[in-house]
Amino acid sequence: MAKKKAAKRSKVKSRNKRKKKGGNSFAVLIIAVVIIALVILISKLNGGPAVKYIKADKLSEWGDTGDKKGQLNSPRGVAVSPDDQFVYVSILNNAAVYKFKQDGTFVSGASGKGSKPGQFNEPSGISVDKDGNLYVADAWNGRIQKFDSKGKFLLEIGGVKGGFYSPRNVSVSKFGVLYVADTGTSRIHRFDTEGTRMGNPAGGAGKSPGKFGEVFGLAFDSKGRVYAADAGNRRIQEFSSDLTPISQIKVKAWDTNFPLWPMLAMDSKDRLYAVSSGTQEIVVFDTTGKRIKQLGIIKNDMKDKPLFANPLGIAVDSQDNLYVTEITRNKVLKIKPLFEQ
Repeated sequence: MAKKKAAKRSKVKSRNKRKKKGGNSFAVLIIAVVIIALVILISKLNGGPAVKYIKADKLSEWGDTGDKKGQLNSPRGVAVSPDDQFVYVSILNNAAVYKFKQDGTFVSGASGKGSKPGQFNEPSGISVDKDGNLYVADAWNGRIQKFDSKGKFLLEIGGVKGGFYSPRNVSVSKFGVLYVADTGTSRIHRFDTEGTRMGNPAGGAGKSPGKFGEVFGLAFDSKGRVYAADAGNRRIQEFSSDLTPISQIKVKAWDTNFPLWPMLAMDSKDRLYAVSSGTQEIVVFDTTGKRIKQLGIIKNDMKDKPLFANPLGIAVDSQDNLYVTEITRNKVLKIKPLFEQ
């Protein structure tokens, strides 16, 4: 009888131990869930994961010369010659495109508002092809103008019969394809460098993939994929070279204010730069993976002082230096982003 009672007590103790062990495991699980929930909540309250800031070395700046020769008055687009020797800048209030040496020395350029060849009505984005020819988005003349490296007018694309409405940007890929961001119709057109149309324009107003709420900046990666700044939808869209939609990514910096003419540039490492004038910064993305991923934000120099005051245009040279136009300070800023090795 005593043995039976002892065995019964042993079974009860064993059951109690299992219950206690199970209860402890459940309690640990509950605590873990609560901790994870708190981490997510705190992250959201703080605006998400911490932003990585990328410092940049300020190499030079020029443009505010104090006289008419080379003076910038609301600079917009910027482009670098294939040999890195010259920098071109379009200027809104000068109705001109100026050519500078790398050190900012003025080379050539003449003001002239109008609709004749070589004249402009709101010059905007600009681009240089592998032969050194310059292309200028002449917004309110509804055309793209092409010049040789010495500034001689060669041809126009668009005009009265072109179907453009305020084209704000133009960019030439390394494969010799000319892409035009026709902002007024939210479409992208393709041409060869002699002005012959290639395929049908892509886009149109809308929010679905491949549509735009006004298209501005254009850039290309090493594989020929196209990246377009979709201002109204606060995103960058990725396309194949024939403008088939691939992916898209939201640009949080553009949520603060409607982005003013958001321009893009790509460096030799397929890092994509997106200018955010409203937040005085440049957002950097990695385009080499399966998805576009934000790498960080360029905002301050090596001494932690702000770099920008209303940045707008952007270009990259063969050494991955950035050239940024400043529309209120009337300058071109040359910087070197400092990425971790």
